[in-house]
Amino acid sequence: MIYANQKMRKARLEAAIGTQKELAEKTGIPANIISDLERGKRKMSPAWAKRIAEVVGGDWTDFIDLTQ
Repeated sequence: MIYANQKMRKARLEAAIGTQKELAEKTGIPANIISDLERGKRKMSPAWAKRIAEVVGGDWTDFIDLTQ
């Protein structure tokens, strides 16, 4: 099973955004939260998922883990 946090990291790299800091700058989400989200240490909110999807592409629901 591929988890939402893994999908987020993969989408970031496929969008040629090499660092979490760069994604943070593009989304306005603090870098420490981006890091926690990619490591699965923090639950993704719909608002964050939508902001990330706007930057990396794809459907924001891909970044929500519905099993949590």
